[in-house]
Amino acid sequence: MKILKLEDKLTAQLRNTFCGHEEIEVAMFNEDEVLALVAVCARVCALIGMRDMCGWVEESEGGKQSCMWDIISALVEWGRMGYREEKRVSSFLFSI
Repeated sequence: MKILKLEDKLTAQLRNTFCGHEEIEVAMFNEDEVLALVAVCARVCALIGMRDMCGWVEESEGGKQSCMWDIISALVEWGRMGYREEKRVSSFLFSI
């Protein structure tokens, strides 16, 4: 039960970080958003090592929201841009 709550919290954190950013791949994030992304990516990496996250990654809340796979894929593209902020997040993303 606690794992499901953690998954819900990670989903909310990722979606809240991107609120207001139309295209993740070219978004400019402030320092707080970058820190939040690093924290969420670290938690996702740790959780993937302990549990099958396929259901979580594919969940789109009945088509109402982007699935986590789409968000993570967009983050990976964003991380490939090579700016200083992106490097902090991309080290976690490429381990997923």
